[in-house]
Amino acid sequence: MDNKQAQLVEQYQEAKLQGDYVDDDDLLELLDEDDSVLQQYRASRIQQLSQEFKAIDDAHSSGSDFGSVQHFDNEKKLMETVARTDYAIVHFYQPGFAKCNIMNNKLSLLAEKHLTVKVCSIKAEEAPFLVNKLNVKVLPFVVIYKSGKELDRLVGFERLGNDPSNFSYSSLEAMLLRLGVLQRKTINFASTNTGSNTHNDDDEESDLDL
Repeated sequence: MDNKQAQLVEQYQEAKLQGDYVDDDDLLELLDEDDSVLQQYRASRIQQLSQEFKAIDDAHSSGSDFGSVQHFDNEKKLMETVARTDYAIVHFYQPGFAKCNIMNNKLSLLAEKHLTVKVCSIKAEEAPFLVNKLNVKVLPFVVIYKSGKELDRLVGFERLGNDPSNFSYSSLEAMLLRLGVLQRKTINFASTNTGSNTHNDDDEESDLDL
């Protein structure tokens, strides 16, 4: 998806998050007026956008966690949600761990900017079966699922840059683009959510004592 398409998708998402009405036909007309590409490519771009708008509408009608991280305190319910979702990202965290707070912040932005991806979190202590099955030893621990099956995982901040204490949102997005979980990069990083989806607990070390 190119930058023009990504901008239109973000406009559509922001309107949905704010409860405003938006006519997708009007947005598609803006794409049709774009002279930066040849005419033969416009039909496929419009079709791709229409599919993305429909996926956003479906996500909007699915529940109250639209545009935010869905927090679980029951691993069975979490597993049921993951099983019926095309793409799901699950963060196993511990309150008070500095790196978990950083990951929560990045995932909160991801949930807002990519409404068709289900972003979930659960305290490690509330998921003993999954922690054992996945051999979780270090937090934060993030698993990416496709149709209920593990696609990839992140242990700590490895693979997200050279800084062991932090990482950029764009590095997380780039990884998910490579995996096919995302179809576009974020253009506008400003948050439209008024509430906070992050955990602001005291910072501690991020080793998990099992």
